[in-house]
Amino acid sequence: MNDLSPDALAALLGDVSASGVRKWANEERIPRKDQIERIVEITDGQVMPNDFFRIPERFATREVAA
Repeated sequence: MNDLSPDALAALLGDVSASGVRKWANEERIPRKDQIERIVEITDGQVMPNDFFRIPERFATREVAA
């Protein structure tokens, strides 16, 4: 999740434990919308909302019908 340790990110967010941050990093949980918004700010955009959602490639790129 960028160069911040789970402990550091948890401290900056203030409403989640380092264990919770590790669960996000290990794709076991997804942060709340407000947490995602703050993560984007804290990481200056290095971590984006789509980083938390693993969408299969076949759904991520669709061709538009003519």
